[in-house]
Amino acid sequence: MNLVDLWLTRSLSMCLLLQSFVLMILCFHSASMCPKGCLCSSSGGLNVTCSNANLKEIPRDLPPETVLLYLDSNQITSIPNEIFKDLHQLRVLNLSKNGIEFIDEHAFKGVAETLQTLDLSDNRIQSVHKNAFNNLKARARIANNPWHCDCTLQQVLRSMVSNHETAHSVICKTSVLDEHAGRPFLNAANDADLCNLPKKTTDYAMLVTMFGWFTMVISYVVYYVRQNQEDARRHLEYLKSLPSRQKKADEPDDVSTVV
Repeated sequence: MNLVDLWLTRSLSMCLLLQSFVLMILCFHSASMCPKGCLCSSSGGLNVTCSNANLKEIPRDLPPETVLLYLDSNQITSIPNEIFKDLHQLRVLNLSKNGIEFIDEHAFKGVAETLQTLDLSDNRIQSVHKNAFNNLKARARIANNPWHCDCTLQQVLRSMVSNHETAHSVICKTSVLDEHAGRPFLNAANDADLCNLPKKTTDYAMLVTMFGWFTMVISYVVYYVRQNQEDARRHLEYLKSLPSRQKKADEPDDVSTVV
């Protein structure tokens, strides 16, 4: 029994030592993969915090097992195509308080289905490609950006699952309709279908043009009729002013003769 107890004790110690060694390797591996200027921690998944790190672009060496990614309060100006394509476990992405102006069409390819929260608030985004948020399941925060309200933005918001909530926070800095500038996007969209404005404008222009031509034709007809009437009146007056036709020389005069 003593030998068995001793063997079990040593086996248990070896298992604990081996487990500690494995955890240490995993922690060291995660730490070694952490992007420069960022902090990585494991709490319900790998959390990568790169807030206030003076980053000018999104790091390309992000650990594939990243679950929460904080890139807020930096100097990032764009989100390139497929920059997050290897982060298949990513659930939270915070890009707020940067200087983001451009979001490429396939910027969120690879994470659109898994992402739960996307924060793009407090940036410089005016417009995005109409397919930029395609298949995005996340709750998106896009407030406090200088949005240009047009058909593309309308299509973008309609393609998002939380479009009503997201659209409610969008304020039009500028708009295809000047009267919508400074107003919430929802008000602008309710007042007019921004994707039908070019067609309506074209139809209106065609209507005005046709009305103008019609007016010109009517005016010409009226002028032509009046001018003909005036010419006919003048011709009639001219005929009336002519002397009576002289009698033929061989016709006898109607003079009475006194016998």
